[in-house]
Amino acid sequence: MTVSDLARSVNFYCDVFACRVALHEQDTALLLTPGGFQIYLHSNGPSRRPRVGATGVQYLMWATDSQAELLRISHRLLAYDVATFSYTENGVTFVEGCDPDDGRIIVACPTPSQLPREVIASRLRGRLRSLRRRLRTRVPEA
Repeated sequence: MTVSDLARSVNFYCDVFACRVALHEQDTALLLTPGGFQIYLHSNGPSRRPRVGATGVQYLMWATDSQAELLRISHRLLAYDVATFSYTENGVTFVEGCDPDDGRIIVACPTPSQLPREVIASRLRGRLRSLRRRLRTRVPEA
């Protein structure tokens, strides 16, 4: 993933998702999540954020198996993005916010193995504005 500020992005992913740095070079870092997922971050310096709807990755999505962990992640994400919000659709709770480069981050609970998905959530079909108005809730206080 290309980022504008490597140190800031490494801190974000380590703080919010409990990643650990496996390798760190001048302009690239390899982060590992607790479950073994790998995130390669590479910095080209400041750049313009792609417009919404542009071709390419639109979201970085995680799933967690417990509401307690979802709440912990949402509080850590809220420390970086005050616009973090949550909603529930088809029995799945989603928390959404942005990373330091304004990339969308989505965390879902329960995992697909715990609750197999039967439909694609509205938000993942590009219906953010109307869904945000209908379902917006604040992240609960700790």
